[in-house]
Amino acid sequence: MPGAFRIVVCAAIAAGQVTAAPPVQERLDRVRADLFSRAERLAEDVRELKAVLALDPRLADAHVLLGIAYSTQGSTDLKGEAIGEFRQALDLDPGLVPVRFYLARLYLDLGRPVRAHEELETALVKVPGNPEFLALLGETERRLKNPQRAVEVTRTALQADEALVEARYYLGRALLDLGRRDDAIKELERVVQSGPTVTDTYLTLGNAYVDAGRAAEAVETLLQGLRIDSARPELRIALARAYRTAGSLEKADAQIALGAPRRAALAASSDYPYQQVELDYQLERGLVKLQRGQLAAAAQAFKKVLEFEPTHDAATRGLAEVNRRLRAKQPGGGW
Repeated sequence: MPGAFRIVVCAAIAAGQVTAAPPVQERLDRVRADLFSRAERLAEDVRELKAVLALDPRLADAHVLLGIAYSTQGSTDLKGEAIGEFRQALDLDPGLVPVRFYLARLYLDLGRPVRAHEELETALVKVPGNPEFLALLGETERRLKNPQRAVEVTRTALQADEALVEARYYLGRALLDLGRRDDAIKELERVVQSGPTVTDTYLTLGNAYVDAGRAAEAVETLLQGLRIDSARPELRIALARAYRTAGSLEKADAQIALGAPRRAALAASSDYPYQQVELDYQLERGLVKLQRGQLAAAAQAFKKVLEFEPTHDAATRGLAEVNRRLRAKQPGGGW
């Protein structure tokens, strides 16, 4: 029922009766159940937690739940608010080790791997060998440009829990960073074969297939990802690249038409920030248009890439090829 977790005051003036609020622990238990099952009640849960904390700001559990609610909402600003709530919870109860895991994830999302590393190292003193913490530490090492260390840590996590899918995904990414593409593909294939997974796995594996010259497998993998999240622009861009490398230029162009990134949808992700996704989109758009002979559109796309990154090699070469073809079309421009 809407409003079940609010303090509901039913003023019956004639009878002089007021409905009492449920006990605090009962309210927290209801919100906790909501946060892990019913995303549509998120705004109501936030209001309820704020009301509880107004009554007792020293309730560490309430701060933790409010942090989870804020981080679930996804925006960069609210992730900052979530960090504040988690820090307050730890100030009240330093023994809340899982909170350090939440903090580490948020710091990674916000592009702060050094802080994530600090939280995970502190947590692992309390829970040495914990595979979930080790897996996230491995990904943190990768973000810190230590892929070899990332592989070592993530393999340790998998020794503790071979079925930990997230650890295997992180291992695949670290192996890609080391240039061990075939080994990475094997790990990522195991993740996909394990059952439903997040779209990032399909995106990473699809791109690896393209790099390996396995365009047909890339197309199938990326289409699987789009069945999970059809609005994900990175999947559309990667699929356009796969179709282009396979020579299916019309299909590639169709994906480009669907894949324009939107800043609001990407603002909260450090792993796929808007500028990088926009650069990748314009580069692929330029390459597809160039191969289709649509030189004006190709030139426009390559110029946008160079606005982001003036020394971008592929865009520079692409624009040079556009200009060469345009000169060849001019009277006296050919041999």
